[in-house]
Amino acid sequence: MKTFGMTNPLAVARAAATLEDLLKTHGLTVEVSSDMAAFNEAKKKARGFEVAPMHHHEVGVFTHERAHWLCLKDKDGRIVGLQAFRCDEIDTNLSDWCVTYMIGAYMRRQELMVPSHAKPAKGSISEKLSGKLVYHGELWIEKHHRNRDVIEHFVRLALVLTYIKWQPDAIWCLAGARIVERGHLSRAGYNMLELGFMRWQMASDDIDPFEYLYVLERHAVETMVEVWASKAALFPQAHAHTPPAHAKAHAGSTYPAQSPGDSQTTVVRHSA
Repeated sequence: MKTFGMTNPLAVARAAATLEDLLKTHGLTVEVSSDMAAFNEAKKKARGFEVAPMHHHEVGVFTHERAHWLCLKDKDGRIVGLQAFRCDEIDTNLSDWCVTYMIGAYMRRQELMVPSHAKPAKGSISEKLSGKLVYHGELWIEKHHRNRDVIEHFVRLALVLTYIKWQPDAIWCLAGARIVERGHLSRAGYNMLELGFMRWQMASDDIDPFEYLYVLERHAVETMVEVWASKAALFPQAHAHTPPAHAKAHAGSTYPAQSPGDSQTTVVRHSA
């Protein structure tokens, strides 16, 4: 039986406030908005091109607070980080819904996506995901501000705020192998990782032909907050640098070795 609300809302609220303060120590401030047209303008200003179809205001229907986006700004008010979320009610399951919806969304922008398989492999965790699901994409950090602390605090804060806003059954995102190797998303809170969720014969620019699925289940959000807070209390000097915490791999999934560096500006798919 699903719970009706958070187990410890105070701890979740404190986590969000703490993460915001940690980003401020890097000279960065966070802003949140549900105006997706403004998100498109912000991305064009910061990066020179438009938002991908899954978060584009002319493709999706984002009324009634169905989406939001976050930005990081430096001390001069310049945008140096972005990410976005959309909330969908899925009656079937993510496995059936994802490929069909994504192909249609890209076609509305005259972009062709052709899957090599009709659906994810049998036994995919996506077969068990339904209800209120939140898609996470467009994650980007400007290279001069990109380091492990900033990326992981920014992602973790966004996950916590998204949980507070919608209390979804799960949050999910897609990433290529090089992104997975760096481990940022696992350390930030995603607790499941599946190889080969999306396999493309033809794909839009900068989309990996073999995409991993990251999932953060509802019950795992408060566990993430509790563990993170406990580490901070036990090891206050190491609060900003938590050791790697590998996500739980779904059956049949494998982890690539972690890379020692982080040379990529983009972190999550759809932030080409």
